[in-house]
Amino acid sequence: MTEGMLTVISFVLTLMVFSYVLGDLPLVRNLYRIAVYIFVGMTAAFTVIVTFEGVILPYLQDIQNPATSWTPLGNVADIIIFFTALLFGLLLLLKPIGRLSWLTNSVFAVVIVVGAAVAVIGALSGTLFPLVRTSTTLPDNVVGNPSELLTIGIIFLGTVTSLIYFQYQAKDMGDGEIKQGILIRRLSTIGKVFIVTTLGAIYATAMLTSLTILTERVGFLLQFGG
Repeated sequence: MTEGMLTVISFVLTLMVFSYVLGDLPLVRNLYRIAVYIFVGMTAAFTVIVTFEGVILPYLQDIQNPATSWTPLGNVADIIIFFTALLFGLLLLLKPIGRLSWLTNSVFAVVIVVGAAVAVIGALSGTLFPLVRTSTTLPDNVVGNPSELLTIGIIFLGTVTSLIYFQYQAKDMGDGEIKQGILIRRLSTIGKVFIVTTLGAIYATAMLTSLTILTERVGFLLQFGG
C-alpha cells in the first residue's frame, strides 16, 4: 500500500470521527461508530502484539536462564508468577459458564482490589502529595511580586476547595435531614467553580487540538494532491 493511499485513508477516518459533530443524521450516523470500531480493533491487536513481544516473550526467555530473574526472590518465583498469571487468564475464559462464573468473579475481585490499591498509592504519592507540597511552598521571587502571590493564592484556594467538594461530611439535624455546615457548603461551591472551569478548559483544549489535527490533515492532503 502506497503512502498516498495511507494518507487518503487516514484523512477519511478523521472525517468519520468528526462526523460525530453532525449528530444522528441518516447518512452519517454510523460513520463515527465504524471509525471507533476500527480504532478499538486496531488498538486491541496492537496491544496484544506489544504485550507478547515486549512482556511475555522476554519473560519466557528470562525464566529459562537461572542467571536472570525479574524479582529478588529468584528464578523459581518468576515461574510461579508466570503460571499464576496464566491461571488467572484461563479462569477469565470461564465467564460464559454459569456454575463456574464465581471463579471469574474472584479473579476480577483480585484484579480490581490490586488495581485500586496501586491507583490510590500512585495518586497519593505521585499527584496529591506533590500538589499539596507545591501549593503550600512559596517560591523565592514571591516577595515584592503581588501577581505571583495572587497566582499562588488562587492555586491554593482551588486545590483546597476542590478537595473539600469531594468530601461528604454532614450533620444529622435531628429530624432525619442530613445537612452540611454552611462553611463546607460555601467552600464546596467555590470548589465546584474551579472544577467546572478546569473541565471547560480541558474540553476547549481538546476541541482546539482536534481542529488543529483536522486542519493539518486537510493542509497535508491539499499539498499532497497539488
